[in-house]
Amino acid sequence: MLWALVGCGGGTATATATTANTASANTATAGGSGGEAPVSDATAHDDEVAALLTEVLTPQLCPRLLGSYIGLPGEGDAHGPAAGKQASVGRWWIRRCEAQIRDGHLALMMGGMGWTWVDRESSGFRVRQYLLVDMDASLSVDIDVGYDRARRLATLWMRPPEGGAVSAHITPRGLVTAEATGFFTSVVGGVMPVFGTSPSEMARDQVAEIGSTQLRERLGGGFTMTYALDRRQVDFMVGALSRGETPERPYPEETTQPWSVNQRSRVWPGGLDVVGPIDVSQGAQGLDIELEEGQGAIVRTVCAEPLERYFDQRFQAPDRVVAPPGGAPLVELTHTAAPVHVVVPRAACPTLLLLASKSGATLPVQLRYRVAPEGSAPQPAVTGTAVAGTTPTATPTDVRHRRVRIQLASVNVAAQTVDGHDWDVIGGEADVYVTTASVPLAREIDRTPIQTNSNAAQWLRWLPGAFDPLTDLPLRFSVYDEDATVDELVGTADLEVGALPAVASELALPVRTTGAVPRQMGTLRLRIEPMP
Repeated sequence: MLWALVGCGGGTATATATTANTASANTATAGGSGGEAPVSDATAHDDEVAALLTEVLTPQLCPRLLGSYIGLPGEGDAHGPAAGKQASVGRWWIRRCEAQIRDGHLALMMGGMGWTWVDRESSGFRVRQYLLVDMDASLSVDIDVGYDRARRLATLWMRPPEGGAVSAHITPRGLVTAEATGFFTSVVGGVMPVFGTSPSEMARDQVAEIGSTQLRERLGGGFTMTYALDRRQVDFMVGALSRGETPERPYPEETTQPWSVNQRSRVWPGGLDVVGPIDVSQGAQGLDIELEEGQGAIVRTVCAEPLERYFDQRFQAPDRVVAPPGGAPLVELTHTAAPVHVVVPRAACPTLLLLASKSGATLPVQLRYRVAPEGSAPQPAVTGTAVAGTTPTATPTDVRHRRVRIQLASVNVAAQTVDGHDWDVIGGEADVYVTTASVPLAREIDRTPIQTNSNAAQWLRWLPGAFDPLTDLPLRFSVYDEDATVDELVGTADLEVGALPAVASELALPVRTTGAVPRQMGTLRLRIEPMP
């Protein structure tokens, strides 16, 4: 459930990685012209380097972790470097931390409150809500170091020793609402409280068990810290990467100075995500941010202290409604695929970014964002504190003369119809399928299989052949809910020539109704690959 320990970056990680670079280079050249060093000498040298790094790193971990907000990912299937692109769906606010050396190992304990989006169905009942949790974890790790000379990349691994125990516990706080997904389970749910239990109590126990297991498994894979010498970029993620590998991030490596934040978030209506603290004391910090999905988002800045007071009140009385601090508006995002660049204002306090969907939104928003020293990254075409009425950067002319391959990745639809009703007569989610047609050619190109009872359907389906932008586009994607009588059109999304990217990348299109006043009912995700 951990996604990135951003608080472990900065000067500490830089010094550690530089030490690792020097030590590894010395190990590689030991012996000089007299040949390689004996294996026993090399092993002893590696052990000494590991002991040195353990001594240096241990006292600096907790000062950097305390007060940080660690992203919690969803249940995606991304592994290895690709996991760095996964969107966080909640945060773990680190309030307790202890690090010490025991028997040569780094022993780390951390805990705090947090929240995460839960969407899980079991035994005919479904939990779909933000859930407040208490989280505690402790583990012991060994430290190893490596260096890729060709890429000038130092890697530091922190892994539990073989047979080492990892402890993790998640305790839900507040109300857990389990809703019946059908007529029979609704009757059973009404009878169960008579026998001293309820679906919500069962859901609370299940969430605690599954969450604790997932956290133990993720921490059991250890951590990887990388340091790119050319760019002085520190990165850190849960899990083991190979020597020379770095985590993939939502924004590519195009800054001239190291970024401090490079993440992706997914926020449901009524929810909140927190990013930071952002260090504005070392100079102006630029925020690059882009709305990838959803009906609009608002970003605010707030000092850490009032937000901490809010969370203290929220977690002490989980079922009581407490308004978060308003903060200062920074930017409003209204269009997908419209990059924005703003400067995070200086403040006399640790600064946090609050991300939320616009008022009245019915769909989750997904955003990617990066924080780096101002002036270190190419600025996008759209710049300012509000982007109402702006449009994405125009596609280069040569892209329009290149054929493209298109993958229909997934579609998310609203929880209810445009009239506010359930998709099925007796409850349940939509039975989704998508048709693809060429508008200028006036013919259907593809029709996906139906995914039953899924408001978040995934296909990863390549459309047949390659498409000529000048003759085949625009393409119209029509999203339907299959029904026993007449299939209901959820909405449509058009892929225009001007939206084609210059390089292979993902694209999110809003799915809107076809009435006089279109309403967004979902988001369609594509992958576009221009042909050579």
